Amino acid sequence: PPPPQQQQQQQQTLYPTMMATTNNHSPTPSLTMVRSLPQGVDELQNMGPLEVFQSQMEHGSTEAKVDAMKRLSTVAFALGPEVTVKDYVPYLQTCAMVNPPHEDEILLIMAAQLQYLVPHLLNTSTQCLTLLPILERLATMEETVVREEAVKATNHICPYINHPDHARALSSMTKRLVAADWFTAKVSAAGICPTLYQTTHDEELRFIYRDLCQDETPMVRRAAAQHLGTFLNLLTLDQCRELQPILEQLASDEQDSVRLLAVASLANMQDAAFPPEWTTQALLPLLKQGSTDLSWRVRNNLAKCFSGVAISLNLNDNPDQFASQKALVMACFVALLQDQEGEVRAGAVGHLAQMVHWGGADLFQSHLQPLLPALADDVVVDVRSKCALAIMDSSEGGTLADATIVKAFTPLLENFLQDEYPEVQLHVLRHLSRISHLLHQMAGVVSNILNMSKAANWRVRQGVAQLLPHLAEARGMEFFASVLLEPSWMALLLDPVASVRAACVGGVAQLVRVAGDDWIMAQLLPHHVKIYDHSTAAYLMRMTILRAHAQMAVASQSGQLFFTVVETLVTQGLTDKVANVRMVAAKGLLLVVQEEGCDKDVLSGKVRPALEECLTTEEDPDVSHFINECLNHSN
Repeated sequence: PPPPQQQQQQQQTLYPTMMATTNNHSPTPSLTMVRSLPQGVDELQNMGPLEVFQSQMEHGSTEAKVDAMKRLSTVAFALGPEVTVKDYVPYLQTCAMVNPPHEDEILLIMAAQLQYLVPHLLNTSTQCLTLLPILERLATMEETVVREEAVKATNHICPYINHPDHARALSSMTKRLVAADWFTAKVSAAGICPTLYQTTHDEELRFIYRDLCQDETPMVRRAAAQHLGTFLNLLTLDQCRELQPILEQLASDEQDSVRLLAVASLANMQDAAFPPEWTTQALLPLLKQGSTDLSWRVRNNLAKCFSGVAISLNLNDNPDQFASQKALVMACFVALLQDQEGEVRAGAVGHLAQMVHWGGADLFQSHLQPLLPALADDVVVDVRSKCALAIMDSSEGGTLADATIVKAFTPLLENFLQDEYPEVQLHVLRHLSRISHLLHQMAGVVSNILNMSKAANWRVRQGVAQLLPHLAEARGMEFFASVLLEPSWMALLLDPVASVRAACVGGVAQLVRVAGDDWIMAQLLPHHVKIYDHSTAAYLMRMTILRAHAQMAVASQSGQLFFTVVETLVTQGLTDKVANVRMVAAKGLLLVVQEEGCDKDVLSGKVRPALEECLTTEEDPDVSHFINECLNHSN
């Protein structure tokens, strides 16, 4: 063992890491802990963390045991790695091996807490190996969530057991799980095998996994099918060819719960980069088979990961050579988009944008574009909502030409903006800025946006407010002044909902950059000043205008507009009778003084003297704080 001085240094190094790792997961001291301890105060003073933990586990109720187990990692870091391995882990192993076992909740927390020990506390192969017996026991429990957490913990810890002599221990653990009489251990083994194979490269694990895929119990085959794609991702092409019959067998299993996981697991093979000559022969038939499966659950699971499966085929490595295969993949996707089950259509349309970019403009126009009107009018709200988002995502990336976007998407966007459900409208409003340069060709879309500025749903009005500066950039300031300024911008700036007003304020800087200082001075600022002057009884409106002034100052940085809005912040905002308004003015000035390019003469000659004067008379501590911040930054 290291000398005492070195142990102390290790503890000091580990402590910040421990706090960062366990602070969010360890409960504060509780009455449950106090009530569960039979010892008196004098006796507790002489007890260490391990003794307190043991006392709570052995003498407390189930609630007390749960409370103790939530502190597992905290106790371990308090003990240090040596004591943890020597005394603490054996005691935890005893707790895990007890028969009948502890309540499922206790075992679940134990599996979760063990993950926090590696690698921050136990970071050597020998230390990590001591946790395997506990996890092996938890992996055999009947409760599914306990087994899944044990598998997760094992997969987390195994990469740190990298000593060659310890690889046999990992393989032996897998063999014991596979040889168990009850199916629960085999299910856990299927989830562990990919990580163990990646760590140990034990070729015997391939044969073990093949046996799991052919197990007579459907639950075991289901677990093996779920992780098959991840396992194949680790193998060479020749090794995958050996397991190809197994993959085909699982994809044709009599249990649809096995088939749906087998087909979906193909999406986990994206990183393998197998040659398309093999994927089109081995994987493409399974994709076609899954898209036409009689069970809607299989089709639904495939639809939810379709783009990942398509990418796993690697057909884009040589698109011209495999054009017919790409068309077949797109035809399978079209079949899912037209499925009679709404859940299948909703799952498939969630991958519409990815498939547009995967297939390119030609396949979009030939296969997907004819389906869009039907999807936009689907009776299922989730389908329409995801279709609206997919259309906006498809517009990015340069896959589709602007002319195609305008022609194909304009009627759909008009329908989406008129949809009765706000979620559909919001998917368009929140992402329409991506194609703001095309809005001048979408008159119907712009007209719908203007009508929505008076929508009953405040989130819709917020989306419109965020979009107005983009409309100004797309249609020009003359259009903004004549069509948008009075009915939309000013109405939303005075909206009763603070988030809508904040959305307007957030677009002021972009509006200044688009319109220029002169236009803002002549057209917009007089309206803002009028609102401020007529809001003597409405301090929230004054706060909104001051925030907008601060954004104008940051965007203009100098000139007449900068001087005017800064003067308003100083002469009216800092002297307002309401402390909240004064604080907003101080915050706005803080934004201005923090901006590098702002006019220094105005700041030093106008702003700083006013701040110093206000500080002498200010009574509110929060306002004083922000004034001091402004003065410090102005130096």
